[in-house]
Amino acid sequence: MGRFSKVVFGRAKLPARCIVYGGAYLAERKEVVRSVFGEWTRLKGTWIRYVYARSAGKEFLVVFNVYGGAVALEVLHVLKDGGTRAAFFIGSMYAKRLPIGALVIPVLSVDRAGLVRVDDPRRIVVKQDPVSTDEIRQALEANDVPYEQAKIVSVPCVLHDIQHVKKFIEKNGDFAGVELEVSTFCHFSRKLGLRAYALLYVSDNERYGIVSGLENVWKARRAGLRTSSKVALDVLAS
Repeated sequence: MGRFSKVVFGRAKLPARCIVYGGAYLAERKEVVRSVFGEWTRLKGTWIRYVYARSAGKEFLVVFNVYGGAVALEVLHVLKDGGTRAAFFIGSMYAKRLPIGALVIPVLSVDRAGLVRVDDPRRIVVKQDPVSTDEIRQALEANDVPYEQAKIVSVPCVLHDIQHVKKFIEKNGDFAGVELEVSTFCHFSRKLGLRAYALLYVSDNERYGIVSGLENVWKARRAGLRTSSKVALDVLAS
């Protein structure tokens, strides 16, 4: 135990708590996250970027650049190897109707990313653990933060414009939108015995694309990222 975590994260024994950020690493996002911690070490890593941070007297491993289900799966195995017990995933999502920056608890994810179905061909739907969902909800409500509970679809990170996936999302009004990692993260966390949490913020929608550089859009994204990070700290520190 700890051999892989030593290579990837510089320690054989990792903190009990980890916050995992989905999507590509951007320095601007890192600075938003840094603002919610009291202490912050030097950022390390070349592909998976990571840092050790502290808040309320507790140490956290903070991991960036977890883009897509395959990277999420690899990170989970390394966390398990290093003895991490709880992992909180924060990601961004495309939403059909919700505004930029809105927070979404993904209570259910349909796996179109593929890794879950490779592991278990019978499993199409992955549900977030109800206890984890309740803890996230309580933290949001304690801070008077509005949120949505929604069904989402997890899709591949590199194969875009897949017609049958697009049609599935368009025809099913029950689904709030799409992202890349949640189905993989929740399924394999449970399988590895990690307490898993997932919370998303809306980064793009039908009106504003992911590459939109409008200041009000960036401000809303930063607010969603900052608030979800604070919620993760509240949940993991309790």
